Amino acid sequence: MADIVITVPITNVFKEVARRSSIATETDPFYSQKTTEEKQYSQLHGEGDRVSTDFLKEASKEVLKAFISRQGDVVGVAYEYDLADSGNIIYRFAENSDPLATNQTAAITTRLSDNTEDAIIYYVLVSLYRTDGNITKEKEMLFKAMELIDLLSGDLHRLHD
Repeated sequence: MADIVITVPITNVFKEVARRSSIATETDPFYSQKTTEEKQYSQLHGEGDRVSTDFLKEASKEVLKAFISRQGDVVGVAYEYDLADSGNIIYRFAENSDPLATNQTAAITTRLSDNTEDAIIYYVLVSLYRTDGNITKEKEMLFKAMELIDLLSGDLHRLHD
């Protein structure tokens, strides 16, 4: 029984969050009356941006909650955030003792990877919009993040139980 590893490259999250926050400040009505400086403050730029890094670390821990109940029998380290500057967020869990067919495991693992990355992105945006006071966008992003957590939970259940 080997660990299943979900790896999320931090640079992918930073790039997506930078794009989304930039577009939001240009298109969302909440920002229409803001100055250029205020809009720039609401844009996350990723690498080297301490606020982005703080939001990302917090978001990765929110997503960890979906995995935590499946990590008790992990052989490796269950959760890593940029360990030794790896540039990755890693979640590990063990497949059940009667593994699914290889193609099923691969399909579910791919879905887990995609949904984990997206959930982290949405949680980072939740933190940004909460900080900005943009309650409408905060609720929208939180709803999407929670939907993804539900999908993660279902896929984890399929692989583990």
